[in-house]
Amino acid sequence: MPDVSIVTVTFGDVDAATRVGTGLEAVQRTGGDPPLEVVVVAVGPAGRAAADTLVEHTFGTSLRPEIVEVEAGTGYGRAANVGIAKTAGDVVVVAKPEVSFHQRFLRRLRIEIPEKWDFLAPAVREGEAGKVATGVSKRGRTHRLVPVDNPPARNPEQVSAGNGNCVIVRRHVLERRVAAVGGLFEDAYETGGDLDLFWWAEHQRLVVRYVPNLYVGYAVGEDVVQTAPERRRTMANYRVTVWKHASPRDVTGWVMGEAAFLSEEVAAGGLSGLVRYFGSWKDSVDTGRAIKRRRGKLRAVDP
Repeated sequence: MPDVSIVTVTFGDVDAATRVGTGLEAVQRTGGDPPLEVVVVAVGPAGRAAADTLVEHTFGTSLRPEIVEVEAGTGYGRAANVGIAKTAGDVVVVAKPEVSFHQRFLRRLRIEIPEKWDFLAPAVREGEAGKVATGVSKRGRTHRLVPVDNPPARNPEQVSAGNGNCVIVRRHVLERRVAAVGGLFEDAYETGGDLDLFWWAEHQRLVVRYVPNLYVGYAVGEDVVQTAPERRRTMANYRVTVWKHASPRDVTGWVMGEAAFLSEEVAAGGLSGLVRYFGSWKDSVDTGRAIKRRRGKLRAVDP
């Protein structure tokens, strides 16, 4: 049985698949035995072509990536859950397609990580210049995840939340999460779900540990602008997450969060932004109903 499993998703970006495949080849070469388990979830025909490219770059190693195909249009969260269900490792690493792995990632994960943890948050190097982003976040006053300033530079440290671009979780915690919502990410969200995951971890009193010398590359920097449908989905997911987790003392933060979203949408699109904001409420109601139909309840915790 593998001790570490890595799940990645391909949507059709061949350059990204090449970076991931090349990185995994180096990871396995320097990480030693036992072999790393790799599951690649290919979204549609374009994703399959990119997945084939990724696998080509692991030839000559002991890696035997498994490709799992899902329909075109499947969101990241749902696709990742499909891949996670195929894994067997005691530690599961779930990475977005823009994430590539440092060649000593596996070695450090196996040898240098403190024992007491449930989730690990690696450092994230963004862009071609390799600028080190924190990889650490926290739930802010408005219940949105915000980066943590001045994270630890050397020693592992417990934090509130990690970075959803690369989630590292122990098998026993993953099993608890699957029992609670059906997967690592909330399927009904299709994409995103970082806030929901780490808010759940907070309720469960799980240990999220940031490890500065365990790092990954992230090809897309912070200047990426969400499309209008992505912003609408983000607002809807945020609202459903608050409904799932918030207690009465969290209501003020939620109101502030809604005000912030409304202001942002009006500033970005005027009347169209206003329509998008109120349209996201319908999406929230639909998503909440879908969750309740599947699990019999929406709330993740008692109020």
